[in-house]
Amino acid sequence: MAPSAVDNGYRGMYIPPDKSTDPELGRNEVRPLVNNPSPEDVEILEQLYGSHKKMRIAVLGAGVSGLNFFKFAEERLKNVEIICYDKNPDIGGTWYENRYPGCACVYQFPWRPAPWSKYYSHSPEIWEYLKTVDRENNFTEKYVKLRHRVVALSWDDGTGQWTVRVENLATGRVFDDHADFIIDGGGVLNRWKWPDIPGLHDFKGTLLHSAQWDENTDLTGKKVALIGAGSSAVQILPNIYGKVDKVYTWIRNKIWITAGFAQNFAGKDGANFIYSEEQRKLFEDPDEYLAYCKMIEEELNQRFGFIINGSPAQKQAREFSENEMKTHLKDRPDLLEKVMPTGFYVGCRRPTPGNGYLQALAGEKTQAYTSQLQRITEKGFIDPDGNEQEVDVIICATGFDTSYKPRFPLIVNGSDKRDEWKDLPHSPSYLSVALAGVPNYLVFGGAYCPSAHGSFFPLIQGYSNYAMQVIEKMQVENIRSLRPKEKVVDHFIRHADSFLKRTAWTGPCSSWFKGGKIDGKPAIWPGSRLHFLRCMETPRYEDFDIEYDEADDMFSFFGNGFHVCERDGSDITWYLGTPKKEVDMDKIRKVMDGTRGTELKTSWK
Repeated sequence: MAPSAVDNGYRGMYIPPDKSTDPELGRNEVRPLVNNPSPEDVEILEQLYGSHKKMRIAVLGAGVSGLNFFKFAEERLKNVEIICYDKNPDIGGTWYENRYPGCACVYQFPWRPAPWSKYYSHSPEIWEYLKTVDRENNFTEKYVKLRHRVVALSWDDGTGQWTVRVENLATGRVFDDHADFIIDGGGVLNRWKWPDIPGLHDFKGTLLHSAQWDENTDLTGKKVALIGAGSSAVQILPNIYGKVDKVYTWIRNKIWITAGFAQNFAGKDGANFIYSEEQRKLFEDPDEYLAYCKMIEEELNQRFGFIINGSPAQKQAREFSENEMKTHLKDRPDLLEKVMPTGFYVGCRRPTPGNGYLQALAGEKTQAYTSQLQRITEKGFIDPDGNEQEVDVIICATGFDTSYKPRFPLIVNGSDKRDEWKDLPHSPSYLSVALAGVPNYLVFGGAYCPSAHGSFFPLIQGYSNYAMQVIEKMQVENIRSLRPKEKVVDHFIRHADSFLKRTAWTGPCSSWFKGGKIDGKPAIWPGSRLHFLRCMETPRYEDFDIEYDEADDMFSFFGNGFHVCERDGSDITWYLGTPKKEVDMDKIRKVMDGTRGTELKTSWK
């Protein structure tokens, strides 16, 4: 293994081997004699079958994916060294960056339940929860280098390793690290973008993006322009309406406004609410809290039906949403006609907790436009009538680059995958967890991930579980590289695209699932959340091209003929099962070491 780069003396955290990975364990004092050696013989490695070779793993991003990977790795992997690079000054990823007013969701790790203050937890509380998880497990100190951005990845079949080029954002220094395996936990909602509007950066007032929110900004009494009508804007408008003097907003494409995921357990009309003293008391019982969480998840897992075109659940969702919108906009039929969709179903865009949005949209302080914003000036913007409207603040809730394409050079044997994939709508993904032709690289939430299916935290567990199995297999079986077969990737994408045509996601709406294009191609998991989690339970290794450390002996991991269980004190009769009760072994030995019973004499005739 090539030496790892050292930046300020930090090398990453090493999870030590147990006895089964001791290189001396199982070596014979005398090398066995070989009878009739032949030139065709392969070298027999003096190691135990079941031992774990050392691997260095580079994790990109210390957000939800990174934290969950650390947890699983500590519990399930042996003999690995982990280093994580994150560009931000603190952990948290999406939940560190997204602090806009009203940002909320139902999120937590299944292995670390949290007593939330509200049903839909606001982003500062979610971020603090992630910080708590980090502190409790000491993840940052053990694994993470903050303010370090990965700027290039380069794989070399000759060395069987990745070169990870990293920029220290504090010093500007660029250095190379090396890794046997990459876990890409950078996330989908990470690379935010400004809208392409003439004059945007000529504006002299306060310019904000929902994913780069300045929490010191005071909107009280201000005139505000809110650009965008996606999930972020739907949450921002009702949360700033009470403070501002005037708000201008643009809705170029019609949108369904309804309650968010798991609305049955939310407040009236899907509203958020603060948990009562009695409810928080109930949560102190871990079993009762688990039962409550399972009730919410059960509802989430039953929501997939309304995505299927022509299903009873879809019809019901549409009727419910129509009634909701007609009720809240009953005094604004002009706005209802401009906003409520007629050509696509609920779910074409991701359902968002839109509590109060329609009321704020119809409020007297709101001016809503349904045309394209043409130009921004130093003082404000030009309205559809050609008049300049002056504003103090412009908020761009205009989303992210969701093309799933590499944000830096991703080079495999000298070829940059960005160039290969430049004409594709998104990266060629295998099960949303790997990329065509890219070895020793898993991504948590790649193209065709279940991004439209509700809370992502449980799904991250599926990715982590998958990664644990792949990495351990490589360690135990002396696998040098593993990459999905091109033909298999093609088959998966063709199946997914065919299935998605029977869903609301392919309807004529503008959504980030389709790169913000009405006629875009959605890259969403072709099934339900449970469908995805079951798929992640067991890797299909027949879908991969596999190369071994010993090119001429794919069974080199059989080693010297002994298994680790024969040397590390394990039960070497596991195949007989385990006694159902605790037994007195000394008693058994004493009885059996005494009278051996009646001997049977063999008669020879």
